[in-house]
Amino acid sequence: MTKDEIQVWMLIAFAIVLALGFYKVYTIFNSPAAGPDTKTQHTQLENIVIDFLKHHENKDINSEELFLLLQGLDELQGEAYKNFNRNRLNQLLQQLFYANEVNSLGELISSIHQPERDTSKENDA
Repeated sequence: MTKDEIQVWMLIAFAIVLALGFYKVYTIFNSPAAGPDTKTQHTQLENIVIDFLKHHENKDINSEELFLLLQGLDELQGEAYKNFNRNRLNQLLQQLFYANEVNSLGELISSIHQPERDTSKENDA
């Protein structure tokens, strides 16, 4: 092989490796991260908290007491909710306060229980 042929083959090999490198970088940055979908997990957590509050009658509870009660739930014992903490609960409660147009946990519990009473009155009529 002559010097020119070796240079051509080296150039071809370089182009192939460069193309593979670009492809690898593209797949790394455009593939979703492994693990649960955070939006789905947030929705599931919101549903768990709302279901718990539907069955909870104490309107004088604060967020710390609520957090301790929620930690005992079987639904939150899985690997998916290992990062559930007070800060996450407070963020979720703030979103629920905004969505239900209330200012406190007691008002939130009342607003969650309110639709149940309205539907039971409509069923009686």
